[in-house]
Amino acid sequence: MLELDKYTFDFIEKLQIGAQSYKLATIIPGVVIDSATFRMVENGNYELLFSLEPDNINEKLDLDYFFQRPFMLATKEGISILVQNSDIPTGKKSIADGKPVNYNIEVKAFKGDADETLWKQSSQTAYFRYDENQFHPYESGICFDLQTDSKDNGSYNALKLNVDNIELLFYYESVTPQFGYYIFRPNGIIDFDKFQQIIECVITAYGFLNGDYFVNKAYYFSKKVINGEGKFTYRYENTKRSIKTNSPIIDSGYYKDIADENLQLTSSQFDNLVNLLYKNEEYLRSSLLLINAGILKGCAKASLATVALETITNKIGANLSTKKIIENKEIINQLRYELNKTLKSFSDRINKEQLDTILAKLNQINSKPNRNKLEDAFQLIGVPLDEDEKECINYRNLFLHGSLPRKNEEMWTTDTELLDIAANRLVMLSSILLLKQAGYNGMVIDKGMTEVLKLRMIKNFQKVRSGNCLRSIATTKL
Repeated sequence: MLELDKYTFDFIEKLQIGAQSYKLATIIPGVVIDSATFRMVENGNYELLFSLEPDNINEKLDLDYFFQRPFMLATKEGISILVQNSDIPTGKKSIADGKPVNYNIEVKAFKGDADETLWKQSSQTAYFRYDENQFHPYESGICFDLQTDSKDNGSYNALKLNVDNIELLFYYESVTPQFGYYIFRPNGIIDFDKFQQIIECVITAYGFLNGDYFVNKAYYFSKKVINGEGKFTYRYENTKRSIKTNSPIIDSGYYKDIADENLQLTSSQFDNLVNLLYKNEEYLRSSLLLINAGILKGCAKASLATVALETITNKIGANLSTKKIIENKEIINQLRYELNKTLKSFSDRINKEQLDTILAKLNQINSKPNRNKLEDAFQLIGVPLDEDEKECINYRNLFLHGSLPRKNEEMWTTDTELLDIAANRLVMLSSILLLKQAGYNGMVIDKGMTEVLKLRMIKNFQKVRSGNCLRSIATTKL
């Protein structure tokens, strides 16, 4: 563990348990509370606690104040905390009736400063807390190849990234058996807005691979040198956006007949994936859709996956040449001419609106159907599809219109099993397109097939082995 992190963890711990007594200052002239407590509560927010004796109750300082105006907290040790009224989700106070009035104000975010320039071109670090009973960073589809321990103990917990010319170390540290932190440490100075954008891409790429989207309890620290003097500040946010899907796309388990490089992204490939999301908003949005699809089932999952697949393939197609049904311009021009001439011969029997509508369709006659465009995207980046996968892609139009696929006589599945396989494979196929562009050619989980086969084994009282059905990106064979 880095020494800087040890000091930071100590500071965060004291902040969370409310070890200091605070003085509460308001913007109301003369209204200052000499003793207040500020500490973290179970849901990740902080609570402000203080009491007013009956003789000290000020009509100007009511519960409504905290929803309308900011306030400051300060300690004798020099710790300052600024809380905006917009970051107060709830608050309550006791009834006076001649007794002290107890205030309990809940806070979801705060800062250690009122100066935004301290977050411009400064040295920054971010700490995202994770709970061990939910997140296990050591079980990952990423090969961490560096360690923060001074001694080489064979336990690797870090990797280097380079995003938009910003080098940063991404790693995790276990603080207690109950919790730890994912840490982002750029090398050099950066603006906070850009730092947040990079972090979002790293977390999304990580969540897309592992099913763990850990945007929740986040501490940020900044150091800026002004006139030769180092200024330190910090901020905290509890966004409550964490998602635990239990639906990774990469299997981090052990298979004796599969090499590690086929079950994990290298640090270089993960860097490629992060940059892919950073440079392409469409891919970032699609990854978030795929993460959210991990907590859904059936038609809802398939619909999100279909939107992601359409978005990704459109982006791939936009960067590559568009293929036509007929490539020969002379032939297609002659065909259009003959069809338009035939259409005009009906002008005395159909109205102008009908004529214009059909004419517009004729002008698009050489465009490939959407299904072909989606399949072409896989071909263009070198991912072969088998017939079952092509059929899943063909179902996308059903899902977009709220309909469901139905089995035919040749299929071995039930309608329910077909829906689960199709929905999960649309997620898998969308994910493959992103992973392939990041340079990964290993295995991904075929979740739909895995769940159907295991459920059938359970129903037949068979022993179900661990592991998943896997699909190689480099081939259609499982």
